Amino acid sequence: MSIKDKHINYFNDLENVLKETLVIYTDLLNELDNKAVSNKLYALAIESMDDFKLVNNQKQQLI
Repeated sequence: MSIKDKHINYFNDLENVLKETLVIYTDLLNELDNKAVSNKLYALAIESMDDFKLVNNQKQQLI
């Protein structure tokens, strides 16, 4: 396996972790009634989405 393939696999793994995190945040946001907690989770979800986009862009540059 080449180094390029290892990097792509690494970025795929990162993407999967971030996707799972976003699903959890979204599920929690849909269930919460407490606005203070919802706002904090929303901020975390936005950060995770930004991280996901960054990882995806880096992977695309390798391909």
